[in-house]
Amino acid sequence: MKPASEFGSFFHLDPAAPLSPPGGAPWLRPGDLLTGSGRDALRAIVAQGRSRGWRRIYAPSYYCHAVLDDLAGDIDVRIYPHAPFEDPTPLLLAPDEAAIVPEYFGLRAGVDVQGGSVLLDRSHDLLADWSYARAPDYVFASLRKTLPVPDGGLVRPPAGQPFTHAMAPTPGHVRAAAGMAAAMSMKAAYLAGAEVAKATFLALAGEAEGNLRSDAEVSGPSALTRVLAPALDLRRMRQRRHDNLALLAACMAGLPAGLQWQVTPAYGILLCADASQRDRLRQRLIARDVYPAVLWPMTWPAATEDNRRLSGRILVVHADHRYGPRDIERLGEIILHIATSPDTSDEDR
Repeated sequence: MKPASEFGSFFHLDPAAPLSPPGGAPWLRPGDLLTGSGRDALRAIVAQGRSRGWRRIYAPSYYCHAVLDDLAGDIDVRIYPHAPFEDPTPLLLAPDEAAIVPEYFGLRAGVDVQGGSVLLDRSHDLLADWSYARAPDYVFASLRKTLPVPDGGLVRPPAGQPFTHAMAPTPGHVRAAAGMAAAMSMKAAYLAGAEVAKATFLALAGEAEGNLRSDAEVSGPSALTRVLAPALDLRRMRQRRHDNLALLAACMAGLPAGLQWQVTPAYGILLCADASQRDRLRQRLIARDVYPAVLWPMTWPAATEDNRRLSGRILVVHADHRYGPRDIERLGEIILHIATSPDTSDEDR
């Protein structure tokens, strides 16, 4: 495996991504529906639910509020207070209500829902097998959170209640997914050493991301994702991520006071003392080609003050199948160096 030249950010289109062996058990199940995005997966579920009488959906306060902005055009959306690393949250629903329940960062969901319908968000760990006293009515996910594909979402409907047919991609989605695939291909060439300007593929990816979201219609996936997503060996990719996260956690043993490292099934989570420290660390990591994510900006007024503090403290670090052990050791060294040194210490690397 070629040493990583950077860490995180969106996936490149990887011809070396692990593929399922011939005759291996597929990770998709009979009845699963592929959609154009995780947003489309959720909207498809809501459309089916509304046809059966749903009038309202509840979402956790700590969530991607941009998704809720789009969902609010389809159904009445309300917020219930819930966030990762907290005690379980009880939630009582009327028969014509539903709730989004997240498995944050691949962790076991911590919402106890009585009544209504449960929509389990499994975006961060597609192969998670957490069991619950109450099985979810639907499972949904965004494929691009963990798979090197340009688009895609998953709906796993209740047994005996499948969607009637596969969804075709809309013309607007086809164009947006093609733009994202082009950006992923350019990034692959860049990582391989080609003379490709990073600003070029970043701009293309940003434009494609906006176009994927702006399509008002619920779409099926691109032809590339429809073929590639089922062929990927998720079990091998998941095991490599597990091993990488365990190694990275060992590297984080020297973090100074005021910083906390949380190990989750999907990511390494660095919790800073406050937003100011987080932003300084993030900028210094980016300067060393480490691109942690911030999940998520809290834009809805109903988000609690605790939600806003967590959003300001969190850095989400990728350690997935793209990286080998030496990469992870180098990533750990970069994080520790920045965390334990004054801001001026990065001038000589």
